[in-house]
Formats: sequence, structure tokens, C-alpha cells
Amino acid sequence: MFSVDELIEVCRIDASKYQMIPWMPSHLYLCDLNEFDQKTMGLFADYNSYLQNYAAAGTAFTVLGNGKIHAMFGMWQLWPGVAEAWLIPSKHIDKKTIALHRGALRFFEYISNETGIKRLQFTVHSQNVRADRWAQRCHFEKEGVLKNYGPDGSDYFMYARLY
Repeated sequence: MFSVDELIEVCRIDASKYQMIPWMPSHLYLCDLNEFDQKTMGLFADYNSYLQNYAAAGTAFTVLGNGKIHAMFGMWQLWPGVAEAWLIPSKHIDKKTIALHRGALRFFEYISNETGIKRLQFTVHSQNVRADRWAQRCHFEKEGVLKNYGPDGSDYFMYARLY
């Protein structure tokens, strides 16, 4: 759907500091996940296949810096006008938060314009305070609580941004 070169330009990725490549299943195991995402990954019997299905249905990329994975992200269209996004940050993302945040904002705007989506959504575990704050800083609106939604029965928040 989108090329790496296209997104590097759109997100204004500094090629001297970062590299963006198509996401591959092996990246999940090469990534130094933060503690929260390690725990979440452990709740799925085959988390890798879960992500592969997302990537196959849409677009998925990995951002590297200094030879380390900083984030894996993607989106797929649920039906015309509605898409779902996902992001898995590594524990190294703290060192590049501002640049990657700005790139994410540009990514959201670009995909909405290019695909004609009217709604972009994602879910956030109710106890993931950092992800919750980040969703709000990205101008997503918390629409409600998905009770017992997670694989462990935990609650999740539904976030959406309308265009």
C-alpha cells in the first residue's frame, strides 16, 4: 500500500539516524520489548501469527536506530472508510520519542488523506498509562471501555480519530 521511501519522506525520518524497513515476523523476536509488551505477548499462544495477519491485511513497518528496533507499526482497513492502527514500541523508544511522535502524527494524516479513511482507531490496555497518554497526544479520542476485551480478561480503551 505504501512504500518505505514514501513513508520516510512523509514522516520526515532522518536517514542519518533512522532506518525504516518493511515489518517481518522475525522483528518481533529481535525487538527488545518493554516489560508491559513482553507480558502482553506472553498472553497469546501465537502472537507472531496474530501480527502476521495484521501485516498481511494492510501495511507494516519497523523503525531502526543505531542497529536497534525502536518501533513496529502498521495499519489495515477494516472496511471502506475505517482503518485500525497498531504500534509495538521497544524499550529503546524513549531515546527517540519526540522524533518518532512527530513522524507518527504525519503518518496518521498522510494515510487518512491517501486512503480516504474517515476513522482511524486502535485499542490500548487500560493499565498501559504510557500508551494511553500517547494516544491522547496524537489527537485520538477515548470513546469507551472494552470490558474483558484482552486475552487475560483485562479492559481496553477504544481510541479513534475522525477525519
